[in-house]
Amino acid sequence: MANTDLRGSDSIGEIASGLAGDIQDLVRGELALARAEIDQKIHGLITAAIAAVGGALVAFAGLVVLLEGGAALLAKWIPAWAALLIVGVVIVLVGGLIARAAIAKLSLQNIKPERTIASVQRDAHIVKEHI
Repeated sequence: MANTDLRGSDSIGEIASGLAGDIQDLVRGELALARAEIDQKIHGLITAAIAAVGGALVAFAGLVVLLEGGAALLAKWIPAWAALLIVGVVIVLVGGLIARAAIAKLSLQNIKPERTIASVQRDAHIVKEHI
């Protein structure tokens, strides 16, 4: 009878060891998923930032020419200083709105690993059910 108890203990020990190994593998997998997801999101943020800067530089060159033309046109009806002031104020407002939209996209909230969080929650629920 003592041998039977030992075999039962060994089986429980093996099961516990196997469960611990499975949990370790699960945690490693979730960490790898989180790392990959965060890397992907950071890459997207960097790409968006580079595109925003590049687009802003190209648009700036064209904008300078258009603004000069607009100010010259306004200067036909009002003094040149007033035309330049009006055009400048409008452009500062437009630039502020563009910068505000770009900053919103660069938020740290955008790199939150949502799929990983959901997967870890599912895994935790499954582990709780089986323990």
